[in-house]
Amino acid sequence: MLFPGRFWSSSSSGLTRTELLFFAGILLILAALGFGPINDHLKKKRINTAVERARTINTLLSQYATDNNGVYPVGEGTPAAGKSEGVARNLLENNYTPDASVFAVGSTPTYGGKASDFSDLAAANISWDFTAGATATTGITTAASDYLPVLYTTGESVDYTSSLILSPSGKGPFGHEGIVAAYKGGSALFIPAKSDEKEIPPAFISSNFKDGGAYTQIRP
Repeated sequence: MLFPGRFWSSSSSGLTRTELLFFAGILLILAALGFGPINDHLKKKRINTAVERARTINTLLSQYATDNNGVYPVGEGTPAAGKSEGVARNLLENNYTPDASVFAVGSTPTYGGKASDFSDLAAANISWDFTAGATATTGITTAASDYLPVLYTTGESVDYTSSLILSPSGKGPFGHEGIVAAYKGGSALFIPAKSDEKEIPPAFISSNFKDGGAYTQIRP
């Protein structure tokens, strides 16, 4: 006669309960050791993707300006003029890119709409703020300094009259980790926040920036 309880006991399998707990602990330690490098790899991948997308959008903005008398888009002709989703729609509707996912990075949900004119593109699908001229509906021009940040991950507040330093809100797609920014000259990079102060360092804007123009932040 078989006794199920004894048949499936740990001792009959050759391992005592203490041994099983020991091996389970070893597995947990190994898993914890592997989690750090994996997490770092995924974080680096997310940041690299965002930098590449910033560089891509920067190129699209420049192409748009070349075709529109040297003026960058601000959402003109869309219901979202002066907002980030309006800038995105200018690029999408005019066939500078067919891919709306380029406008979402980090924690931002990717656009999943079906409208042929991208009218269902929402602010929630946009990771970027853009730089406008004197008002949010006035585009910057190709005459602006190459050191001017043209786009950067959203969530922060920019004061264009005092060295363009970002306030440390942590509300962007990378939280308090930092921001991704692209500049009119074509460069794009990730700027990490100061780990002790959770703020964006002055490296957001180069000391070579001498442009005295009036600029405004375009947000989603």
